[in-house]
Amino acid sequence: MHENFQLNNLEAFSYFLIKYENDLKFLRSSPFLHRLKCILSSEFNPSELYYYPTSNFFNHLESLSILFRASGIISNLMSLPLTLRKLTLTDFKLNSKEMKMIGELPKLEVLKLESVVIEDNQWNPNEGEFQQLRFLKLDNFLLVELNVSSDNFPILEQLVLRRFEIAIPSSVGDIPTLVKIEVKWCTKQVEECALKILEEQTDEFLKVIIISW
Repeated sequence: MHENFQLNNLEAFSYFLIKYENDLKFLRSSPFLHRLKCILSSEFNPSELYYYPTSNFFNHLESLSILFRASGIISNLMSLPLTLRKLTLTDFKLNSKEMKMIGELPKLEVLKLESVVIEDNQWNPNEGEFQQLRFLKLDNFLLVELNVSSDNFPILEQLVLRRFEIAIPSSVGDIPTLVKIEVKWCTKQVEECALKILEEQTDEFLKVIIISW
């Protein structure tokens, strides 16, 4: 049925279910996509070359959201389009190499990581990564330490934490462009860290929103 569609000029696709290789062929027939939301099913064969939409055939994609629904299979990000400005990943397990690849996306402005596990629960962004990132959301994000500072997030404007358990480093307050920290359904420690950062500010630009359980 997919082959009957003429998709050359399609610019947006929401909640596309990827179950078989033909589904990816269907997407490849839309090279001018700007926005894509997709769900990766457990029926999809992980041995396929194009496990995820890659830069090989998405040269205009600016917004990508992937929900991983493949029990018993470890997710792998093979590559990402360098044109991305907004990226949302849900239910992924990522390693340090994949996080570095995300950090090096030259145009990325919005990053949302939801129910994501990082290898060894360690995420240490390097200086030079996330140079254009303005919005960072971490929802149910498992870490033992959060490293966010002006060195690796130089123009971050909004930090959103949901169901987050570890302390927010005081270095977050040193990001000159930061205007909002939102804390929702987090631990008491996270709430106290956010308020302390607010207290230490010498101007009134920063806004802290706390929503408790």
